[in-house]
Amino acid sequence: MAEALVIAGFLGLLVVLQVKDQKKIIVAAQTSWIRMGLSIALTVAILVIFWPSNLADQIKLGDFAAIILINGFLKEGLSQEGVVKLGVLNGEFARYPQIQIEELAGGNSFVSFYKSKNNSFSLVFGKSQAEMVAALQQLATDSELVLGEMADEKRPLAKGGAR
Repeated sequence: MAEALVIAGFLGLLVVLQVKDQKKIIVAAQTSWIRMGLSIALTVAILVIFWPSNLADQIKLGDFAAIILINGFLKEGLSQEGVVKLGVLNGEFARYPQIQIEELAGGNSFVSFYKSKNNSFSLVFGKSQAEMVAALQQLATDSELVLGEMADEKRPLAKGGAR
C-alpha cells in the first residue's frame, strides 16, 4: 500500500511541475482531437478491463491510467527557457545542439529537437516555417537551425545559424 501511495505522490508532483511549465508556453504546439479521444478511450478500457480487487493495485492502475489521460491533454510547446513536453523535465534549448524545421501543408511546421544522432523528438506547430525560424532564433541561440529535410543520415551537431 505504501508503494502505491508513493507512486501516486510522485505522479502528483509530475502533474504539478507540468502544469507549472505549461503556464510558461509562448509558442504552443498543435494538439490533436484524435490523441485526446484515444487517451480517454484507452484510459477507460484499461480501468474496465484490468480493474483489480485489491486497493493498492487499484491505486497503481489508477496512476497508470492517469498518466495516459494526462499525456492526451497536456499542452506542449516552447517557453522562454526551453521545450515544454510531458516527460521532458529539463527542456533547456542548450541541450539540443540541432533543431530541424520542416514546412508542412497548410502553413504548419514540423520541428524536431536533436539531443544526439539517435535521440530526438518532434512537435507540430500551427505557424509557418519562417515564423518558427524567427521564434527559435530568439529562443534557441546556441542551437543550429536546419531548414527542410536532411538529405544525409549524418546529422552535424555544430553550433551556428540556420543553413
